[in-house]
Amino acid sequence: MIRVTAAIIEKDGKFLIARRKEGHLSGMWEFPGGKIEEGESPEECLKREIFEELGIILQ
Repeated sequence: MIRVTAAIIEKDGKFLIARRKEGHLSGMWEFPGGKIEEGESPEECLKREIFEELGIILQ
């Protein structure tokens, strides 16, 4: 089983999505998130993935 997280961020009826840069799905749109690493909580994963993908530090 692969465990993943995703963020659905909405403000004023608009949603944050990102376009993939690399891989076989490059150019496609997705919500930020990714695979949970060994020993990582879903919350930790989401913070890490959003930083890696968008450069945003979540509190």
